[in-house]
Amino acid sequence: MEIVRIVIKGESGYCPIDEAFTDKVTITETSIKYEYKPHPDSNLETNVARKWSYSTDSPLFKQLFKRVAEMTPKYLYSTDILFATDLGATEIIATFEDKHRESVNFFCPSEYFKEYFHLIKEMVPKTEYIPAVLLTNEDYEDDE
Repeated sequence: MEIVRIVIKGESGYCPIDEAFTDKVTITETSIKYEYKPHPDSNLETNVARKWSYSTDSPLFKQLFKRVAEMTPKYLYSTDILFATDLGATEIIATFEDKHRESVNFFCPSEYFKEYFHLIKEMVPKTEYIPAVLLTNEDYEDDE
């Protein structure tokens, strides 16, 4: 059974309310969408809502989606028990061709998903910031 849609949801975890957020990346073989929502009580000027979408018929994009879809069961059916109390949840939801969905929640550092998120980041248009839920240590490294 093939995966036709992948949704990755994230949240900020333990932090000041002004920095709190939820976000969601939705991927299909022809599109990627992103939505970032700051906490309703956030007053921080840099913590603002963002939303974008990208559609394509690119064979390269379809190939990337296929690779991501093939990696998804590794996380959906993971037996690793990872838990950190101050991190927000990362939820992965896969929709299959018969329309049924399977999901899993993780409370762990994003480095656990390093290879998976690296592939998804290749699908993000170059004019957009990398979605917060997909950020890993490589996104914070200096180029020096």
